[in-house]
Amino acid sequence: MLKKIHSDYITKGVVLTISGALIGFFPGVISMLFYIIGGIIIVASVIMLLSGFGEGMDGTLFGSGIAGVIVGAIVCLLPRIIEVGIPIIAGIIFIVSGISRLFEALKKDKSPASRKAGLIFGGILSVFGAFLLFSPFKAGAIVRILIGILMIGLGIFNFYVAHVAKQRMDNEVSDIIDV
Repeated sequence: MLKKIHSDYITKGVVLTISGALIGFFPGVISMLFYIIGGIIIVASVIMLLSGFGEGMDGTLFGSGIAGVIVGAIVCLLPRIIEVGIPIIAGIIFIVSGISRLFEALKKDKSPASRKAGLIFGGILSVFGAFLLFSPFKAGAIVRILIGILMIGLGIFNFYVAHVAKQRMDNEVSDIIDV
């Protein structure tokens, strides 16, 4: 039982550490994978379209070929869409949340300390939201690096858990009594 747990944590540690390094510090590799996958989809769809012309293509084959080209193009653009889209959406959410906290802090039934904390927190949320909204590429890069570092940390934690499981396996006393 502990041997299985040990190997599972080592596997998770390796996958998380490698993925975290790729996401955080080598974004070109991930973009390249999306470009390769999208390119394969586009090439396969174009080949399907071209081979269909010689055989008297029906509407279904033509439609699926065009849809394949569109899907391939979207897959190629996906890293950029994610890099820009997520910070913009998060920026809007943070700005709305910050403004609502500012209005909440200005209510008359709040204590002075609560007002001050609400104003500070609302201001910080609003400024951070504006940074995400108006600088999505820089914000996306920062978030990507932080996620990569977090994944590497989780990978290291999994290696630690595997180490502890290995120590317990080595110290385990067998329940079988040999006579």
